This record gives sequence, structure tokens and C-alpha cells, in this order.
Amino acid sequence: MPKPFYERLRAYYLKVAQVLRGEAEAASVFPNTTDIGIAREMVFAEFLKQHVPSKCNVFLGGFLFHFDGSESQQIDVIITNDVTPRFDFHNKGGVGKSFAPVEGTIAVASLKSFLDKNRLYDALDNIASIPPTMLPVRTVLGAEINRYDEFPYKIVFANDGLALGTIYAHLKDYYATHNVPLGRRPEIIYVAGKYFIAIGSRGLMNTSVVTRETTATDPTEYYAFTRDPDIQAIAWIINKIQDYTSASTHILFSYGDMINKMNEPTAS
Repeated sequence: MPKPFYERLRAYYLKVAQVLRGEAEAASVFPNTTDIGIAREMVFAEFLKQHVPSKCNVFLGGFLFHFDGSESQQIDVIITNDVTPRFDFHNKGGVGKSFAPVEGTIAVASLKSFLDKNRLYDALDNIASIPPTMLPVRTVLGAEINRYDEFPYKIVFANDGLALGTIYAHLKDYYATHNVPLGRRPEIIYVAGKYFIAIGSRGLMNTSVVTRETTATDPTEYYAFTRDPDIQAIAWIINKIQDYTSASTHILFSYGDMINKMNEPTAS
């Protein structure tokens, strides 16, 4: 049996899940929310703001760019570390568009009110557009960062969606016909109150607590989960963002190249 604290933590996550499913007002969990009628898909962004490490910055709506000038499609939520430059002048109040370097970005999220095939494909296209991350030469005391090419942590969240089997089949069909590197595929696809789907290599294969609905054995394959989906998905998202944030503190990020790139001669 869980100790009393973990019973309270479980109850807390269930309350958060009620809000994510639209069954409770946002203010019941996020008392500082200025508008309790906040759009349901944006409640997830508020959840992230309230639960990621304090050294993270959370932006609503923006783009990720690479030092070579390439950029992503518009991303619904961007989370960066505390040493990454902020370009948020046109995003006052969260109603504009911001942008951030992919180097130093901790996590991103694509948000959907309802997940069907078209919206799933749109989210997967969106995440696939994120420029590549390449580990800088310098890390703190020679620290090794595992799988940095898979940064940032990538989430697809929906308030509701089609049945698990249908979405899982669409997911497999997409990657059977789209050549997308593993590092540009979402780590987790979470449909509130129903299920979540996650890549096995992200730690879930070695977890005995969760019940997997699929039988794939390849760690690069997706696994589907229906047992306590809200509690498990919320806990895994918080845990993995913390992991990525902790790893990023060992990287000596430098953004001086942006100055040189801006001053390069333009084509006449």
C-alpha cells in the first residue's frame, strides 16, 4: 500500500487530470490563472508552468530555430532552460509569437482539443520540423550527455481523441511512410482520461508498475498504456522534463554565433 504522502500525491494528480479533461475549472488547481475560462487545450500549458523546474521558461506559441538559420513550424508550447536567450517581445500576455534556439530548449508540446488522424499527423509533422540538436564541444568537467540528439522532450497532448487502437494504427502508418529520425518523434502522446503512448527506450520498458497494452519488444517502438493513464502520463512528463533540465545544466551553451550570422552579407 502507498504511504500517506503518495496517496495524497496520487489524489493531487487525479485533480490535475480532472482539469485537463475539462471536468473541473482551471482555478481549482491553478489559483493564479487570471481567466478561469481559459481554453481547454491551453490548460495543459498552465499545468506545465506550474510543475516544471523553476529554472525553466515556458512560452505559448512560437518557433525553434537552428544556428544555421533553419526553423520549425509553429510550436504550441516551448520550454527552455534558464541560460537560453528569450525572444518574447512580441508575445506579451502569451498572445503573440516567440522564438527560441533549439539548443537550450528542454521540451515542446503540440496541443489538440481532439486527436484524430488529421490532427495526429499535423502534430507529428510539427514535431518532425524541429531543427536538429548537436551537442556542443564544451560540457561541464567533460560530462557526457546521453542522446542529446533527441532533445527537446516532445509531447503531444489532447483533451480527447479517437480510440487507442485507432490512434496507435495511425501512428504506425505515419512512420511507415515518413522517414523521420527517432529524435524528432514525440516521446509521449497523451489523451486525457483515456491512454498514453510512449517510446519504449525512454525508460518505460523497464518499469513494472505500468501495464503495456502492446507487445512490441523493440525499444524504439511505441507502447500503449491504459492503466491510470492520467497519473502515469502526468508523472512521466514531469519526471522526464526534470531529467532533461538536469542534463542541460552540464552543457556550456554559447549563442555568440548568432551575432555573426546576423551580420553576414545579404544576397543582392
